[in-house]
Amino acid sequence: TDPAASRMGASGRSLVLASGVPISVVDGGASRALRVARGSTAAEVLEAAGLTLGALDRLETSVDGTVDAGDVVRVVRVSESVAVVREPIAFALTTVPDPTLVRGKAVVVTAGVPGLAENTYRVRTADGAVEERLLVASTQLQAPVAEVRRVGTQAPPVPGDIASIIRSAAANWGADPDQLLRVAWCESRYNPSAYNPSSGASGLFQFLASTWAANSVRAGYAGASPFDAVANANTAAMMFANGQARQWSCR
Repeated sequence: TDPAASRMGASGRSLVLASGVPISVVDGGASRALRVARGSTAAEVLEAAGLTLGALDRLETSVDGTVDAGDVVRVVRVSESVAVVREPIAFALTTVPDPTLVRGKAVVVTAGVPGLAENTYRVRTADGAVEERLLVASTQLQAPVAEVRRVGTQAPPVPGDIASIIRSAAANWGADPDQLLRVAWCESRYNPSAYNPSSGASGLFQFLASTWAANSVRAGYAGASPFDAVANANTAAMMFANGQARQWSCR
């Protein structure tokens, strides 16, 4: 049956009646309505729409399947091209431990310089949008220069009162004072008022509320604030002396 059929009306005029089923055909992103005979295959729809598929084009409906009212037959237009571009090459970073610099400090000895490469890409587009960009060849035009930095390993100076508090706590519990000093620096930069708003970790050794509540009591500081430097240091020293240093990621 033709998608459009005609019959004579009472007035003798020819009336064109739409027959077949309404579908949509999308070609390269542009959509249009079409009526085709019920049971038409996707291949027949393409023929009716005057469309042909290129070698890379995709039909997003089975060619052997049949269409029904409201179906969408989509043709994705695919093309490939070659693009040659010049792009930077990242430089490597080399670090050299320096005991004359305080931990956390770094000095650039040789500044890094990006290299330059000429890269060839195979670019595949679908309906005008890039869906794949594959590097197929690369030529180095300029080699990168690695950056060299001296990185400090020296323990930072400790405020006198904080050092005294931590060393005293270490002596009280038989803990390693140097380890406690390292951890306190790593956790709070020796700041007894340090607070992490995301976790609630508090004080010199950044105690979580639950850890503080359980261990400050054992250390003899029940009810003390984690911002009390003496209580915080002694609770940490007790835990370190009792093999609980693993609760800190800092070492």
